[in-house]
Amino acid sequence: MVVLGATLAAVGAGALLARRGFRVLVLGQGLRPDTYGYEGFALRRVSPTVSFVEAPAFNRLISELAMVPTVRRRVQAREPAFQVVMPGHRVDASAQRERQLVELNREFGEIQRPIEDFYRRLDTEHEALDRVFSADVALPPEGFWARREAARAASAAPFDREGEGRDLYAEFASDHPFRLVVESTLRFGADSDPDAVTALGRTRLHAAAFHGVSLAEGGVEGLRALFEEKIIQFGGEVRLRDRAESIAVQRRRVTGLSLAGLDEAIGCRFIVSGIDPAETLRLTGDEPSRDFTRRLLGVRPRYHRYVLNAIVRAEGVPVGMASRVFAIVDRKRPLTEENLLAIDVGDADDEGLVALTVTALLPRSLVEEGGNHVRRVRQRVMRALGEVMPFLERHLVLVDSPHDGAPLEDRRSGAPVMVELRRGGLAEPMETLDLHDAPRWLGVCGLPVETEVSGLLLAGRGVVPGLGVEGEFLAALGAARVVTRSDPSRERMRRELWSKPPR
Repeated sequence: MVVLGATLAAVGAGALLARRGFRVLVLGQGLRPDTYGYEGFALRRVSPTVSFVEAPAFNRLISELAMVPTVRRRVQAREPAFQVVMPGHRVDASAQRERQLVELNREFGEIQRPIEDFYRRLDTEHEALDRVFSADVALPPEGFWARREAARAASAAPFDREGEGRDLYAEFASDHPFRLVVESTLRFGADSDPDAVTALGRTRLHAAAFHGVSLAEGGVEGLRALFEEKIIQFGGEVRLRDRAESIAVQRRRVTGLSLAGLDEAIGCRFIVSGIDPAETLRLTGDEPSRDFTRRLLGVRPRYHRYVLNAIVRAEGVPVGMASRVFAIVDRKRPLTEENLLAIDVGDADDEGLVALTVTALLPRSLVEEGGNHVRRVRQRVMRALGEVMPFLERHLVLVDSPHDGAPLEDRRSGAPVMVELRRGGLAEPMETLDLHDAPRWLGVCGLPVETEVSGLLLAGRGVVPGLGVEGEFLAALGAARVVTRSDPSRERMRRELWSKPPR
């Protein structure tokens, strides 16, 4: 089997299948690394915070790969877990529930009992969802038997099939700032439209925010390298510089693929794709059915993730600023663009410099207006960041974004710099947060794992978009499940390997 696109979850699926005895090849498919460099600085394309280390799907994967101790050594917990700042309020959120309630009661003492009830219900519902997503079922379920299995697994969760349930906000006024504390954590956690979060999504994403951590030894890229080592260890191959030019299909079944720029064809029975679903299907050269085309066209981008890097001197970081901050500039404005920022604050290096990674959500309409509008986002984000860090301009060393096409600003030289590692200085595409028109199982699922081409499987952001990276791992496990069940001998071997021997 072949993995297209070296995303963390897709490579994890490849490592799992290599462990189960399949011959695995990973193709990078042009995937860009999470970081790019400039004069010794590691600038980022995505946030360094990860919130999937407590997710059942991720733990199932690393358990079977015997990687639990290795991964746990890399986890760097944060206290506070995150911070929310807005006019008139600052909340230091803690993963320790008693400390969290003390902090919120200090800030919003007039609603102490409703807040305690909110988190009591949140914890109960989150534990129930852990049991749902721990089950070995296909997500999203397609077909009668899959839907029956999924319904049985979800029966204990207090949500309906669309992911709706009792409103957690029922006891809070519509304009109360506590709502903003919760909403600010949701909008960056999923790969779907943040304006259409269901009750289940609100529970899952807000609870996951308390588990946000940093990863030592290379972050997510370092973890992906561990999965790649597992693939090689079990006889597979990793070719990150190569990409598939086309997928060979006979009688609606995958038979192989050809590599771009090389006179080389590779035979395979399965392809697990971590890249865009529409691009994956284009590689086959076949037209999808009207129904599947309708499902693809029903996925419409609503927001884009814009990332800005800033290097500042340590003296410019306010005392008490947490490692992850959600900053709201104006409580009455929508939580988009520069009015809501997710700020990741790194540790000071040997020269006393701190790297900031700032993420904002840009509406689709603004991005479609063109490059000039997107370029102005940088100045607006920097002004909003200055509201959180009053002495920012005085201590600013460097500013750059891979997404607006503007040159890097090096305050030390005073001259703009075009960074070649950013596509020759051009703007790179931003990740999209999509709205799915079709009804979604539990309100978090999207496209199916299995496509209409037998053996072509999806394990990317579009399968369970409502859960963010946790959803990618659920999709990856689903793809691995399909591949493993195609070979009864390997399925039996896997079950025997993880079963207790009879007495």
